[in-house]
Amino acid sequence: MKTQTLEYNKNKGTISLCTYTDDGFLESEIDITDEAVNLVLDKLYDDYDLDDGDEILITKKKSLKNHTKIKL
Repeated sequence: MKTQTLEYNKNKGTISLCTYTDDGFLESEIDITDEAVNLVLDKLYDDYDLDDGDEILITKKKSLKNHTKIKL
């Protein structure tokens, strides 16, 4: 059975859909960064009732180890 994974490459800043063969070798890698970013932005706009042209500022304080704060 083939395995599919979503993988984030921090160095390249890309999100990929990877397919591995039964014996664990990479068969294909499809860059889905644009699609993933669009889905996230659509979700933010829907959740916070934003309109086109509205700006979103996301900040992270180093003192909050595992907490990301979103300001609107």
